[in-house]
Amino acid sequence: MTRRRGLTLLLAALLLTAGMARAQDAPQYVVATHYPAFGGVEPAPRDAVTAAYTVYNNRENDYLAVDAATADAVLARIEQETGLDVRMHNTWAEVQEGSSALQIVNNVPIEGALYTLILPHGWTKSARLPVLLSGNGAGTSNNKRLFGDKETIVPWLVAGSAAEGGGLIAALSNAGGTESQGIDEATYRSVGAFFDWIHQNGGDKYNAVTGGASRGGGSALMWAINPLDLDYDVHTVLAEVPPTHYGTLSQISPLTFPSMASIATLVGQSPDAWRYDNPGLRPGLNPSPFMETLIGVGDPDAADAISPIGLAERLKGKQVLLSAGAHDAFFPLSPYLAFARRLQALGVHHAAAVTLASGHELHDFYMQTVTVYLLALARGVKLTLPSGRFYFIETDLKQNTQRSLAAFFRERGIDADPRRLPVIARFPWKAGVGNPADIEICGAPGDVVELTAASAAGGTLYAFSGTLGADECHFEQIIIDAPVGEYAWSLTVNGQPVNPRHTPTRGADGCGLPAVTTVQAEQPRPDELYAFNRDMAFGLDQYSGQPEDCR
Repeated sequence: MTRRRGLTLLLAALLLTAGMARAQDAPQYVVATHYPAFGGVEPAPRDAVTAAYTVYNNRENDYLAVDAATADAVLARIEQETGLDVRMHNTWAEVQEGSSALQIVNNVPIEGALYTLILPHGWTKSARLPVLLSGNGAGTSNNKRLFGDKETIVPWLVAGSAAEGGGLIAALSNAGGTESQGIDEATYRSVGAFFDWIHQNGGDKYNAVTGGASRGGGSALMWAINPLDLDYDVHTVLAEVPPTHYGTLSQISPLTFPSMASIATLVGQSPDAWRYDNPGLRPGLNPSPFMETLIGVGDPDAADAISPIGLAERLKGKQVLLSAGAHDAFFPLSPYLAFARRLQALGVHHAAAVTLASGHELHDFYMQTVTVYLLALARGVKLTLPSGRFYFIETDLKQNTQRSLAAFFRERGIDADPRRLPVIARFPWKAGVGNPADIEICGAPGDVVELTAASAAGGTLYAFSGTLGADECHFEQIIIDAPVGEYAWSLTVNGQPVNPRHTPTRGADGCGLPAVTTVQAEQPRPDELYAFNRDMAFGLDQYSGQPEDCR
């Protein structure tokens, strides 16, 4: 059966089964959302329940309904990228053993979560293939990831895995629902049930990899840590821009890390949860109601204790790949570096990459390493991942061009050690009087740093002078108490001034915007806090990939 004809028949069957009469001009949805009944294709509500620990919206339904035209376009793209026929199913009962096609099964419910399965051609239930379980980013559903964001890298990897023998089964997980971080007890048990189920359906639960970005990266770490000691074994974790300290993150300021405001509004189910003057839920509360909802405890230290940083010892014997942007709009860099140091102290084999002038996004080193590793694993070869620190820099933000710091130094004639973390400063682009704001300075131990922000009239917003220690970072939260106006930042590293345009931004001339914080009378809205794009926070880098003639 051809893919197009299969989609048409599948649509007809779903419409008849669900009894959903439609006008001729109504959208023809084809991808399962399991709403309002199993096999249904209607978009599910995102606020049917009040979120609470283990209780989240969209646990076993999907808020994104995918119409026939969208599904057809995405499947055609996968076919073009893989050279394979693609068959899409909305129930597990429809899959075919030994098929020459790549098979995608949408939103299979397994004990309180949804899993979209991608099966390699030639798949059989009796096979014992390695399994990749990939959690979605925060608030992202399986349908949105595959058909909304059109993320086809996972189907491409599964298709490539079966070339010349071998194979890999991949699953996209909704991480237990819209507000969930994938780290509540109910979701842990769903993950265990998934591995039991896939072990009976062609996979090997003792040859498993967890991976993902953002929320998915954090849940990948926690699913490998396996706090409930469930019967499966994850030997490798692939975590891009992961949260590592859930409690610490509950206290950071959305002025400096604006994307965290989206977590507050999502979990708090309040459009004003980002405001410090909100009479109900608001940032920085301690105990944190957001942590109580996500992780079951509200105290930040208690939450960190049951986060990747607190349970890192359980990663012994596994391989871990980490990657982060130096100007992530969600997370500070200092917890990420602390987690990498903790893995180093424990002797956990890991790689930790940092990309300057980059944000909350996928990075080349991570994706290239993941691709090589998974394709080898599918052929029965468990490669040893790189280990240690790796530094990169964005040299073209609009094209997402990344270079190793060593290559960048050679090309620019910079006489510096590419194995040392350059100094990175983080501060808000805009701020409101009376609001808390975070200041973060990271670099190599022993770096002497001066960071100040002053107005043209001589007023001071912030001043720091000191030497970075073994923890690599200086982090503090201040209250904005300076008058309304503009404050220009000045950064000096080991006595050398840094160009104030070394910011993670680009203007019309291709150069970085000057490092200036604008203080307003009121707290800025979250969408006003991005100087360049919604992945990146503001600040300064010791080195910049902008054109050399920028001054």
